[in-house]
Amino acid sequence: MTKAQKSLFKQLKRDKHREAFVEMLIGQQSKLGKYSHWAPKYLRKCLKKKVKPISAVKDVA
Repeated sequence: MTKAQKSLFKQLKRDKHREAFVEMLIGQQSKLGKYSHWAPKYLRKCLKKKVKPISAVKDVA
């Protein structure tokens, strides 16, 4: 995630909007390649913070 994407994600308040943003991010990263390490790290971060991860990330990881 770039700094701009991270700050945009933090501004989103509704879970529905955050889920859509992460799905868009996964699609972007799959087209660009080289970002296969992101999904497992995101899942680990969610588990550490005790937050339910988005289902689209579970499918990718």
